[in-house]
Amino acid sequence: DHWTTKCPYKDTLAPLQEKLTEEQRGKPLEASTAAGAAAGAGAAAGGAKTIGGKYVPPSMRDGASKGRGESMATQRKDEAATIRVTNLSEDTRESDLQELFRPFGPISRIYLAKDKITGQSKGFAFINFHRREDAARAIAGVSGFGYDHLILNVEWAKPSTQQ
Repeated sequence: DHWTTKCPYKDTLAPLQEKLTEEQRGKPLEASTAAGAAAGAGAAAGGAKTIGGKYVPPSMRDGASKGRGESMATQRKDEAATIRVTNLSEDTRESDLQELFRPFGPISRIYLAKDKITGQSKGFAFINFHRREDAARAIAGVSGFGYDHLILNVEWAKPSTQQ
């Protein structure tokens, strides 16, 4: 017992602690460990979260069947259908790019580089299309196109090198 003689909660928490210890003594040891193992296996199999469950090491968790380092590869965007648009004006917004490139096919993502302080465009953007053919048509259609008093340069984006 960690209770001191001057603990103000000694009288209120002592009966609760005694009740918990009686409940633990009432259960057979095998049943409590089997239930804990089943809860751990359920959590490892992707089951519902259990309160007070056992620790499940990462190698036994859901998705552990993948090889080492494979989980990050699936999260990376498909860069085959990404184009880079340069020579954009500072006033360009994502909605402007959406309107300009939507006729070529469905767009999955638009990243417009902006200055952190001013919020103005830095002059380039990356546009991800769902299909590579749509991206190729966008390059052919918009490259050299005059937009907002500037001539746009559109090319295939080079794969990012993340370490």
